[in-house]
Amino acid sequence: MPAPNVIDQMREDAIIGAIFVSVAHFVKGVCTSPNGSRLAGGFLAVPENALAVGRWAAWFGVVKATRCTVQHVSPGYPFESTVALGVTDTLFSMHHGPRVALRNGLRYAAIGGVLDMVMYSLKRSACAPGIPATQRRV
Repeated sequence: MPAPNVIDQMREDAIIGAIFVSVAHFVKGVCTSPNGSRLAGGFLAVPENALAVGRWAAWFGVVKATRCTVQHVSPGYPFESTVALGVTDTLFSMHHGPRVALRNGLRYAAIGGVLDMVMYSLKRSACAPGIPATQRRV
C-alpha cells in the first residue's frame, strides 16, 4: 500500500494538472469564439474537452508517483524528472504500439533531462556564495 504522503502529492499534482488544462481550454475557447460570445465559448470549451482534462490530470498524477518512487529508491538521484517523464509517457503511449511508446518515452526523457539540468543549474547558482562588495568591479 502506498504511503499517504505519496497519494496526497499525486492528488495535488492531478488537481493542478486539471486546473492548468481547464484554463488552457477556456482561453482557447475564448480566443476561437466570435466577438459576441467569447465568454460563453470559453465556458463551453472546458466540458467539451473533459476527456483531455482528465487525461492530463492522470498524466500529472502518474508523473508525481513515478518521481516519488525514484526518490524513494535512490534519494540522491539528480535526474528524477528524466525517469519520471520518460516512464510516464511510455505508459500513456503503449496503446499506439511499442515503437511509438519507446519513441515518445525517449522524447520525454530528453525533455526531462533538460529540465533537470536547468533545475540543477538554478539550485547551484542560488547556493553559490556571492562576490563580496569589496571585490566587485563597477
